[in-house]
Amino acid sequence: MSILKSYWEQSKSPLYSIVITLPLLLIYEILIFSFNHSDILGLRNGADIIFHQIFRLFNIYGFYAVGFVILSAFLLAYYFTYRSRHHFALRGQFFILMLLESIVYAILFYLVVQQAGRFGLVIGPSNLKFQIVLALGAGVYEEFIFRVILVTGMTFFLANILRFNNALATGLAIIIAALLFTLFHYLGPYGETFTLRSGAVRLAAGIFLGSLYALRGYGITAYTHTFYDLIIILY
Repeated sequence: MSILKSYWEQSKSPLYSIVITLPLLLIYEILIFSFNHSDILGLRNGADIIFHQIFRLFNIYGFYAVGFVILSAFLLAYYFTYRSRHHFALRGQFFILMLLESIVYAILFYLVVQQAGRFGLVIGPSNLKFQIVLALGAGVYEEFIFRVILVTGMTFFLANILRFNNALATGLAIIIAALLFTLFHYLGPYGETFTLRSGAVRLAAGIFLGSLYALRGYGITAYTHTFYDLIIILY
């Protein structure tokens, strides 16, 4: 098997996704804590807040919830990778290729959005440092909720419960998740005022990211989202 074929197949696995997004998540949590001086209260990415609210239902608060999810996801990813017939060892060069691939997707998407109407998708506080930190959280938490949980969960429901064929189930799941992803950005104190243009662009972004997740996995999708946000903020 050629190295490119190995990279294409292995880099979209849960194990690679968990390992490559771990630094992104840890940097985000550390910076958020340094700004807020708390891991429970303060400014956070909206999807991050949803994530923490779910754990508060079980009386799990702060960074312990994040640590629990990271450890559990890593162990599960490693377990299923180890149990599979296509067991593989992690390759350091694949992580570099994943970052480069994500940068390419982010630039391409940025150029498409700019051509479509010179419209940026990043909203939030005016403070540049906060925007950068929240962009890190957007890649990790928004992609986990709207792609890993929603796209995967709805695909399973449509394909295994309603007996849709796999392609139709995946397509519908991506569209439904994209609609919820779009709605999400108009909620809360930093939510944007809805316009047809912004709604259309955000829906297109949700479909793009959902399709990328189905094709390339969580890790690359999370970094593509983060790199896109950073381009908008810093350019």
